[in-house]
Amino acid sequence: MRRFALIILTFLITLSFAQDKGKHPLQYEEVIEGMDFEDVKLLLKTALDGRNMNVLGVIDVATDKPRFSYMLVCNLSYAEKIFREFPQLGVMAPCRIYLYERKDGSVAVGFINVKTLLRVFDEELSEEAKKLFIKADEDVKGAIKEVKGEL
Repeated sequence: MRRFALIILTFLITLSFAQDKGKHPLQYEEVIEGMDFEDVKLLLKTALDGRNMNVLGVIDVATDKPRFSYMLVCNLSYAEKIFREFPQLGVMAPCRIYLYERKDGSVAVGFINVKTLLRVFDEELSEEAKKLFIKADEDVKGAIKEVKGEL
């Protein structure tokens, strides 16, 4: 328990000092314009499925405008390898991807900044686990960019 508390403390300290291109260090976010919220949600689910990122559930928090949903996403083979090594990361799994409708009608899509996570848990993870985190990060970012029309 003491070890886990130390990890969380390190995580919070890292957040207070981390900078990632001027954005909040805890999140990665893209804005998708010119597309309806429900279309973004459907296309994102399809793009994630195409990258072996299992969408375990979609929770619609607010169905009236502005709409807000989040997806529970996981690549089960990545998760199994990581959890065998460091089961405490189960507190952050599955990955949550949020979608919210902005006032201008665009849709923001984001999730946790994996680079920040890797800085925090650097000493706890093997090189193989770090590579799996990076691959999952690339898969989710690729799906978001596909929906955005950048791939």
